[in-house]
Amino acid sequence: MKNTPPPRPINRRAALSTLAASALITTGCPLSIPESLPEAVPTAEASSLPVETLVAETLRQEKQRRGLSTMVNGAWQIFHGILAYGDEFEIDTPSGRQRALTYFRKGGTCDGFRPMIGDPLGNPADDPGDDLASGDERFGIRVDLEPSTKVGQGHRDQWLAVVAQTGLPVDASWVVEDRTLAVDDWVRQAELDIPLNYEAEFSWTLIPLSYYRATDHRWTARDGNTYSTELLLELEVEHDLSDSVCGGTHRLIGIATAMRNRVGEGNPITGVWADAKEHLDASIEMARVNQNPDGSYSTSYLHRTGWCNDLGETLGTTGHVLEFLATAADRETLQSDWVVRSVRKLCDVLHQCRDVDLECGVLYHALHGLVVYQQRIAT
Repeated sequence: MKNTPPPRPINRRAALSTLAASALITTGCPLSIPESLPEAVPTAEASSLPVETLVAETLRQEKQRRGLSTMVNGAWQIFHGILAYGDEFEIDTPSGRQRALTYFRKGGTCDGFRPMIGDPLGNPADDPGDDLASGDERFGIRVDLEPSTKVGQGHRDQWLAVVAQTGLPVDASWVVEDRTLAVDDWVRQAELDIPLNYEAEFSWTLIPLSYYRATDHRWTARDGNTYSTELLLELEVEHDLSDSVCGGTHRLIGIATAMRNRVGEGNPITGVWADAKEHLDASIEMARVNQNPDGSYSTSYLHRTGWCNDLGETLGTTGHVLEFLATAADRETLQSDWVVRSVRKLCDVLHQCRDVDLECGVLYHALHGLVVYQQRIAT
């Protein structure tokens, strides 16, 4: 890694070959390319496009050129695709091509995602308007943790966080072991299981709580103790980002999602919320200060300067940092020159890698960053 010199010209073909081999060897995640390919925007033309048009075109191309299958790919790969494209993300299944989220909601499974019936939650009599309120006892939904496999769920509540970010409502149905439950049952199981989070990693838990609960939400977990969104937020704010996965960007995204919910409620930003805002503002500034001259973000994420000529690493770090910024920064910041330069750089790297099999986490977090950016600047 080079910390200060500007990028040197590289042999693009050699770099792409190395990247492709690395992606396949480390993850076994080849992305299929359909026979009919969308026409790619030439690099010269892309530089003159409005950033909104460039982002939309990049997202269109990546969605159409790549695909996953339940017969080949694991949940870790497929759920990252859902993160980027939501209910529009399609996969090949034993029953043909269909929307991935719909497939799983109807009881579909794949390696790394075989949800189980969790704890009994009581009867849904308190919600007579619920379509699922048949009077039968309700149960939680539990998904196994399979860290470091890149097949199953690598972090607690990771798949639930993905589902929440698709915009699926909390009362939406989800079939588990031939029983029709609801997303809310999945959330309630996550709340019960907070004491089992021995890793003290609440980044992904904060996301569904922020989509489906008020910021003053409190509950009793399986150990009989009372927990709250504010408590989990405090624990995340206090954690060392440099000692966190992906440079701490996931922790920051969880914090930022909770903060956006708080602001949306119109509640005061005091106490732990003020600490969270200060933490986010400082992290945004670190991203700006350590940004590379070519628009990419540091290969050391937020913590210090860093650059390398590996397109895969550039895609991973720049994509994750943009994903955080798109979630946390205000619209004015997102339209500033330094952020726009990073968006254009990310689209350029994706263009250079358009014919390369990419590691799914790196690819789809970058695309999700562009999706959220697109949504935020349009509002």
